Amino acid sequence: MIFSEWLIVSLLVLVVLVFTMVGVVHSRGQKPSPDDFLTARGTADTGMLLSTFLASFLGVFILFTPPEAGAIGGFSSIIGYSLGLAGLYLILMWLGPRIRAYLPEGSTLSDFAQQRYGPWMQGLTTGLSVFYMLVHLVAELTAIALVIQEAAGIPLMTTALVVGAGTMIYTAYGGLRASMFTDMIQMGLMGLLLIIVGTGVVNSLGGIGAMAQASALGAPQLFRLNNAGGIEFGLTLCIAVMVANLFHQGYWQRMYAARNTRAIRRSLIICIGIAVPVMLMTGYLGMVAVGMGFADNPSAAMFSLVYALFPPGLMLVVLMLAVVLVMSTVDTLLNALAATLALSSQHVSKTWETASLIKMARWAAFFIILPVAVIASRGYSVLFLFLLADMLCAGVAFPLFYGLYNEKMTDMTALVASVAGIATGIPFFMANQLLLSFIMPMVTSVIVVFLGLSLGRRKGEGSYHEGGDIQ
Repeated sequence: MIFSEWLIVSLLVLVVLVFTMVGVVHSRGQKPSPDDFLTARGTADTGMLLSTFLASFLGVFILFTPPEAGAIGGFSSIIGYSLGLAGLYLILMWLGPRIRAYLPEGSTLSDFAQQRYGPWMQGLTTGLSVFYMLVHLVAELTAIALVIQEAAGIPLMTTALVVGAGTMIYTAYGGLRASMFTDMIQMGLMGLLLIIVGTGVVNSLGGIGAMAQASALGAPQLFRLNNAGGIEFGLTLCIAVMVANLFHQGYWQRMYAARNTRAIRRSLIICIGIAVPVMLMTGYLGMVAVGMGFADNPSAAMFSLVYALFPPGLMLVVLMLAVVLVMSTVDTLLNALAATLALSSQHVSKTWETASLIKMARWAAFFIILPVAVIASRGYSVLFLFLLADMLCAGVAFPLFYGLYNEKMTDMTALVASVAGIATGIPFFMANQLLLSFIMPMVTSVIVVFLGLSLGRRKGEGSYHEGGDIQ
């Protein structure tokens, strides 16, 4: 243990309380409609979207996953991961405005699935999205709980509950507006954190040149672009990031929160320019940690550097800023999950009144965070579940979104293609052939879609659910 338990718990509670109060005070006195609470429709300009997109995707993830990719696969993996992120933002630039135009009154991806295909694809999309976001939520709380435990021996449950409960309070109180407002503050602090870590590591290791030379000597395989294992891992990450995050409902909420299409596209272009270099930098620090002999656990490669090189005071700053970044991602996931469950319940039970949606969303946030914190307190590796969710998403993505571009696409064709895609990926996934487990579902679902369309049996397959003009 590096710090006393009392000190870290006090600082943890203080940081969480500050941001909880910021979110609550920002929302105090407002009486939002259900649509405003869940979607904040048409209120976010380019600056707001930029900060909330970055905070939603990066968060504390930037401190763990790219460094882990660098520590395992080196340059090739980092490049693949970064290309996957850039590809995701480019796809959202393309799909986001189109889905908004198709279903202007929508709020989540499940709304689109319901309107375009009907209840079966809506159920599959909702289940897949909820599973992915729950895994992501557990991963975020597990990661910060493990880091805090390593620093001060604090039980995982304590950190998971404090961070989870504080985030839940302002998210349930203020809805999406509170989440996006706190994202703006948290993004500024993320920039500060990255500057501290980057400059601190470089200075501690004697400059960029000395750091690069020593790291390359310690782990030369990571610095070779022709590293076969790194290339395969990078391609796997590239596909996983692009496909799985299309089912992150937080992104679709923000598409509807955008003031207009121009704001969406400008913010996502700037996101690429900021997020990709940040991922390359933090991924490289993971490689440095391995090369310098500090990364016994690749999942915490960056923190291994921090613990080995930084003085205690600077380490505390990094830890507390990491807590802030966790909250920025957790509030997005929690709000998106609550909105998805509330709106899906309304689809199932037509007797639900619109005014009850806010109450339903608030209770959903409360009931979600408790079991998630308990699971996070077990310290399980969520990599298996993450990869499983990614594989499932790879099988469903094309059939789901292709309906935007082909009005002959039917609900049964989309459903059969999705199930076939998932089925072909499972054997490769169980055999630990991860790249093939992502590629095969995508290829299979595309083939089945075009086979179904070529057969032209629309009346036998199902009905086309008209929800708007397909341009």
